[in-house]
Amino acid sequence: MFTKTSWDLWKEECKQLGVVTFCRDLDQAIGSGVPVGMISEFCGPPGSGKTQMCLQLCINAQIPAQLGGLGAKAVYFDTNFGFHPGRLQEIASACVRHCQRLVQIHKKELVAATRDFTIDRLMNGVYYRHIHECSEMLEGIETLERLLKSGEKIKLVVIDSISFLIRNNIENSFERIQVDHVILTKLHVLAQQYKCAIVITNDVTTRINGQDSQVIPALGDTHSHKINQRVILGQSDEDPAGVHIASVEKGLFRTRMAVKFQISQAGIRGVRKK
Repeated sequence: MFTKTSWDLWKEECKQLGVVTFCRDLDQAIGSGVPVGMISEFCGPPGSGKTQMCLQLCINAQIPAQLGGLGAKAVYFDTNFGFHPGRLQEIASACVRHCQRLVQIHKKELVAATRDFTIDRLMNGVYYRHIHECSEMLEGIETLERLLKSGEKIKLVVIDSISFLIRNNIENSFERIQVDHVILTKLHVLAQQYKCAIVITNDVTTRINGQDSQVIPALGDTHSHKINQRVILGQSDEDPAGVHIASVEKGLFRTRMAVKFQISQAGIRGVRKK
């Protein structure tokens, strides 16, 4: 009846690599990068870095396994026209240069193995689809499942943003909860079955309680229970332009904590400690 123990699951988890963000502090806070087999949410207001994070992850998921990456492709579902191929190419170029330097300095024996790690290959390794309606999202997930079943090596799935899709297509609150539940349940199944990382972005909204107000993630508590990890992004008021804060509000690997990261021309990077 029982085929696995908690020890078996723990050993499997230890072997699984995540998708690194290129911010070491954030990677450690969420468990060696964005974990596979789970749904991770990046939440925040406009300009907080959600889409930039998604673009970076799409490139980093393709880093060769010899360099500690997953060597896999990514799927990007864009609901609000936030995807910028020019920016993706810029991030890809910086990633290629970074990996080339790493090989030249530390792992010269991998020069031949990483010769095909090029900008063109990285750009071709991101499947893109714009989603207008919730029914299209469900169709997209079915297409994704067929690709995975056929053996396509996809290890990252991005929905940017799930809240924009649901809130702009459905007015009834109960129906929103139902559709959100269906989408996330299907994604959970794919994440577990094919060991891919699911990344969704969410907006923030204001909750009014008498004379008090509070800025909270959109889509409500039911949605919060369906995701495995939540990282709230925001700009730092105390640091130079480009420095942001990532606050882990819900995580499986660490207690609540906040780390700094920066968005540069090269993409997401850590902030050097003084």
